[in-house]
Amino acid sequence: MSRYAEIVERSLIHEGRKHYFLVDFPQQPGALRTFLDTVLGPEDDITYFEYVKRNSRETGPALVGVELGNPTDYPFLVQRIEDSGMHATEVAYDSPSSSS
Repeated sequence: MSRYAEIVERSLIHEGRKHYFLVDFPQQPGALRTFLDTVLGPEDDITYFEYVKRNSRETGPALVGVELGNPTDYPFLVQRIEDSGMHATEVAYDSPSSSS
C-alpha cells in the first residue's frame, strides 16, 4: 500500500492523462490565474506546481503537472500553451528535473 500513489501516477502517465511541463511564467501578478483560465480545459487539473530557481526578472520557470480529463485533449492542451505565449517544455516523469 505504500506505493499506491506511485502506481496511480504511473498509470495516469501511461494512459496519457498526466503530463509534466517546465513553464516560464511571466513575473507579474495573475500569471498563474492566466494559465489556469487560458490553458487548462474545463476537465483538466494542476496536480503539481513548484517554482524552480528564477534566473531572470521577466520570467520564472515552474514545474507543472497537469492531469487531463480526457487523454485525447493533449494536442489541444499543447496548442493552448503555445497560444498563451508562455514558453513550455514537456518533461518526462522519470527525468531528474521532475523528481521532488
